[in-house]
Amino acid sequence: MSMKLLILGLLMERDRHPYEIRQTIKQRNWNESFKLRDGSLYYAVDQLRGDGLIEAAEIVSVPGDNRPDKTIYRITESGKSSFEELLYAQFNQISYPQHPLFLTLPFVRYGNPQKVEALIEKQIAHCEARIQRMQVVLKLKQTFLPRGSELMIQGFIQFSETEKKWLGEMLNDARGGTLFTGVKMSLEEIQAYLESLAENGDMEPPFSPEYREK
Repeated sequence: MSMKLLILGLLMERDRHPYEIRQTIKQRNWNESFKLRDGSLYYAVDQLRGDGLIEAAEIVSVPGDNRPDKTIYRITESGKSSFEELLYAQFNQISYPQHPLFLTLPFVRYGNPQKVEALIEKQIAHCEARIQRMQVVLKLKQTFLPRGSELMIQGFIQFSETEKKWLGEMLNDARGGTLFTGVKMSLEEIQAYLESLAENGDMEPPFSPEYREK
């Protein structure tokens, strides 16, 4: 996720204060796909200003003692060029499957089955809530959203539906005990299996068995 792309894109629409940028991201539900950190946003604004990609359009005085003025920013011509570069660079990025549980699964057999099952159920509940939330958002906003924003929310829903199915299979395996089984072959059996694949042309050497335990 490129915070600079989000900021410059919103300033392509109109001039904004950093707090308004933050609120717009939340109101448009974009933070469903990443964790919005205020520090990262304001740091990116400072960087963009320092690089001459955005500039102060207006300074608004805020009533009250010791309250800083509010700076409204606009995108510069250099910022518009940089926005295009960031946009195309984002399109060019290769997507890698990511999920918090991916890292846990190779080692899940060492965990407590009851606790793991409860945590998977919690993940499913969060997933179902996200799907329901995004379906409501899409129904309310579909008539006026730009097509790109509509596809973004549809993507949230479809990714979440696939995640829910995957988590459901995992939960079934946890309840049935198969999630906690170990390696199915001995080291020697794995080695022989890999060698047979190489002999049949299904796998090119060099190769080595991944697992070292029975």
